[in-house]
Amino acid sequence: MTIKIVLCPIDFSELAERELGLAVQICEIFQARLVLHHNLSAISPGLSKAWEWDQSHQHDERSAADAEQRLAQLMRQLPATVHAEAAITHGPVAAVVLALAEKLPADLLVLGTHGWSSVDHASVTERILERTPCPVLTIRDVEALHVFRLRPGPEQAPARVVVPTDFSPAAARAVSYAIELARQLPLELHLVHVSPRPGADEALETLASLVPPDLQHRAQYHLRIGQTLEELDAVVHLVRPGLIVMGTHARDFWRRIFTRDVARRILHDASCPVWFVPPAAAV
Repeated sequence: MTIKIVLCPIDFSELAERELGLAVQICEIFQARLVLHHNLSAISPGLSKAWEWDQSHQHDERSAADAEQRLAQLMRQLPATVHAEAAITHGPVAAVVLALAEKLPADLLVLGTHGWSSVDHASVTERILERTPCPVLTIRDVEALHVFRLRPGPEQAPARVVVPTDFSPAAARAVSYAIELARQLPLELHLVHVSPRPGADEALETLASLVPPDLQHRAQYHLRIGQTLEELDAVVHLVRPGLIVMGTHARDFWRRIFTRDVARRILHDASCPVWFVPPAAAV
């Protein structure tokens, strides 16, 4: 796995600080270049707090000079080991982020989501996930969200990573991606498959066969019977992961692996970062 360029949209909110901290971790681990991005003309509720949304209408768009100053200040606070640059754009947030990710090209997009929806009921994050050319690591605006570290400290246990799979090609890509992450980082993998009916014991063997021998000692397998949403919630509550890794399907994200309700629940309600992997992602 290679991560050379990390794109991090910044809206100058409190969530952006967590988002940036996560992006910096990844850049340090993979020696990647960080691109901080701020969009001037379309600060929608998908990427900003309500008061910021109101402000953007009351006072019109932020000035380019103000944005440049804020980005420069953030860049001065970055570790010396992280090579960073900034980009300021105008336009619809989702379209601009997607275009920039493709142009760079970005290997990873780190994106904060506040759970708001746009006028047509599709959040900016959802729009990006439907068309993303690269994996997207999302982090929610939750007070209880603990600080996630890909590399734990000396006294800390390896981070637990939940990887749901329905054995589809799109899910297989996410499993492969999680395995490569675990090869480079001290992660504990928890593969999950939910079957709607009993008699699916062979699925447990299939789950185990997805993990190569060198990582079997850092993998656990969860076969659940019942409704996908409830059973995934149960596994997450049991495991308490630091990260969820799951697949997407280009332009059909909500219909491919899980139902729309389950996919949105994972995106908007997860108490940990979620790393979405599109089918075309390099592994």
